[in-house]
Amino acid sequence: MIDQPVPPRRGGKQLLPATTDTPMAGQPALNSEEAADPRGVKRSFAGLKAADAQDLLDQMDPVAAGIVAAVAARMARDLLQAGSFETVFEGMSAGLVARGVPVKRAYIAFRTLHPLIAAVSFLWQRGQPVERMVMSHELAGLSEVWKRSPFNYMLTNNVPRLRRRLIDPDTPRDFAVLNDLIAEGTTDYLAAATAFGGGAEGNGVIASWTTDAADGFSDLDLSVLDALQVQLALACRLAFTAQVAETVAMTYLGNHAGRRVLSGQIRRGDGELIPAAIFLSDLRGSTGMAEKLGVTRFMELVNRYFECAAEPVLGAGGEVLTLMGDSVLAIFPLASFGDDVEAACDAALAAARDAERRLEQWNRARRADGEVAMDFGIGLHLGRVMFGNIGTAERLQFTAIDRSINEAARLEGLTKSMGHRIIASGLFARRASAAWRSLGHVQLRGSAREQEVFTPAPAANRLALAAGLDVPGGPCATPPQLVVHADWSVDARKRWMAVAARQPDGGYLAGPPEPVGPVDSLIDRLIARAGGGRVMLGLDVVLGLPAGYAERIGVTGFREAIARIASDPDWAAALDPAATLDEVSLSRPFFPRRAGPRSMGIGKGGPAALAARLGLGGPDDLRRICDHATTARRAAAPLFWTMGPAQVGRAAAHAWRHLLLMKGDAGRLGLWPFDGPLDSLLASHAVTLVEAYPAEFHRHLGVRMGRNAGDGRGSKRNRNDRAANAPMLIEAGRRMGLTLDIDLMAEIGDGFGDVAAGEDRFDAVIGMMGMLQVLAGDRPTGEPRVAPVVTVEGWILGQSPAELKLPEDRFN
Repeated sequence: MIDQPVPPRRGGKQLLPATTDTPMAGQPALNSEEAADPRGVKRSFAGLKAADAQDLLDQMDPVAAGIVAAVAARMARDLLQAGSFETVFEGMSAGLVARGVPVKRAYIAFRTLHPLIAAVSFLWQRGQPVERMVMSHELAGLSEVWKRSPFNYMLTNNVPRLRRRLIDPDTPRDFAVLNDLIAEGTTDYLAAATAFGGGAEGNGVIASWTTDAADGFSDLDLSVLDALQVQLALACRLAFTAQVAETVAMTYLGNHAGRRVLSGQIRRGDGELIPAAIFLSDLRGSTGMAEKLGVTRFMELVNRYFECAAEPVLGAGGEVLTLMGDSVLAIFPLASFGDDVEAACDAALAAARDAERRLEQWNRARRADGEVAMDFGIGLHLGRVMFGNIGTAERLQFTAIDRSINEAARLEGLTKSMGHRIIASGLFARRASAAWRSLGHVQLRGSAREQEVFTPAPAANRLALAAGLDVPGGPCATPPQLVVHADWSVDARKRWMAVAARQPDGGYLAGPPEPVGPVDSLIDRLIARAGGGRVMLGLDVVLGLPAGYAERIGVTGFREAIARIASDPDWAAALDPAATLDEVSLSRPFFPRRAGPRSMGIGKGGPAALAARLGLGGPDDLRRICDHATTARRAAAPLFWTMGPAQVGRAAAHAWRHLLLMKGDAGRLGLWPFDGPLDSLLASHAVTLVEAYPAEFHRHLGVRMGRNAGDGRGSKRNRNDRAANAPMLIEAGRRMGLTLDIDLMAEIGDGFGDVAAGEDRFDAVIGMMGMLQVLAGDRPTGEPRVAPVVTVEGWILGQSPAELKLPEDRFN
């Protein structure tokens, strides 16, 4: 792991190297001992030997031994109680400072056993919380930086300890990092490497400490740090062992089974009955493919199939129980969806449709390469799954067995003979909210009775039909120079944007989130930053009006309404929320200005009262078509409502005022979808503004939050939950060919910090990556080219109209 500082950022924190080669797509932060050559690092650790803790303590004077004993005791307590290495590391560092050891900065890193993460590192700086960083396995392009680091020298030459007393003029300045440290006021640098178990498996801990004390580290300080390195390595070893157990359990058994094994359900016969929606998929023609392609190419093909069929399950909140050769068995437990049967079935169907879309994209690429198209079938069912330990006393497997599993397999088998990719049982179709088409009654093999089976209707509603096949249409023909997502808020402290810039090779490079800054100049600044190129700007605010309200005010287009607000004196207060219901009118629809007593008319019926005041039938008339519930989410809050955590009106009014009413912007600012399809807008306007919500992109990027977290506990407000999604974001970036710069990698791995803005920074990055998915052709834009969508209401980028939970007559 490369121990080099960088110029201050985020309040002066220094996390990563100042200079580096250009990172590859999906590349992590530089702090990794495997940056240049993972095998070389593994061999180097093998040459190190762990220090003898008892010998070190025996040689120490009583004062130093007392400090070590006190700090080690705190580390042990923190490890037992908190179970978090960040807590242990922070407690150790703060404990040293409290006992007079003048540590300014402490850094430690060790390898992990994880399919997506190669290593993890922690950085503590005096007065600041611990930063956690993850590093993926794709670490090419960093060899020169690694070769110049003290850590590479130590591991290559089997040097367990390295000190540079920087205030001593005779100390060699043999590493580039030392000059940077001197410039920061650092007076002493100590690094140590400790192998696990003699380093036979190439695992160990590497750490460094710095100080800004006038005389550097004293002999007492050094003896304390040397002794604590052993204690720290022990804590890392325990954390590593626990992480290995959890990773192996979750990776090879899945979250559901993994949690049960780790909680002690390891005896034969341990298990439970789980009510769930069942998803079973099978790849077609795999036997012939295996014979034709050979082992390596066939394994690549099967893994690509699993990306199509299994990843949507995880993204929709399901649990992959088994990958059986070239089949996927998954469940959507009702308990994960609040015992809501409809929600679980809708999630399973959403995963199936997402798998279909991914298959179409995969086949488009295969046909372009002259390869034959692939296909698979999906059976959907609803029932109870017996899930538990079966096998011999010494060789067990956590698996699912039940008649409902067999029936799901029979349903999948029907996809071959009936010519439909998705077939559901009547039990499933009756509980899912989508539109279905009956395929008649069949008798499943092994069943004594006939049952009706169904396939999803080609278009669940008129809008879905207007949107076409709801599959990606290929990469954008005119990709913009900048792709920006701004997480919007009335509060300037909560307005953050993530920016991806197009590179000469056609790919995009994304940096860490940054403040939006003065909103009135945002468009000008983005145009200047694009250097003559085009900009795609996404906002998580409503861009459009409900059709019913538009009809009431006599406009046929959103542009017309904005022009009226900008120029008509009678509409001067249109974006100012009314204080009472009596002040609400068609020309002043936003309400309320602030929370207040019922005597002010606030709280009397809420949005329903607001709709009545505007002459509308109810809260649903304050929603656009795309705001209604889908199979993946609940209905959005009504437009114009400005109170409570779910309100959307206040942010919309603020964005309209500062971005849409600016004079001179009409010609250079294109509004999607009102001014035309996305491709044409990107070709003709300096800035194209789209409505894009991070939550819409979660399941397509693999982000596990809320219901999609599987256990329903994931929250973007929680730093640890955000950090838990780092592997998924790293992998999503790799798949789409997005280069994540080292600062952004550090933020992703750290969960965007333990700060109030962490949630907003996370959302900005999710939004930017989701927009890039659409541009790359991985997701359709989604908008139906019909009124009132493209005239007055607008659309949410990437949302599938087929997933809307509305009856057919709602669109007529």
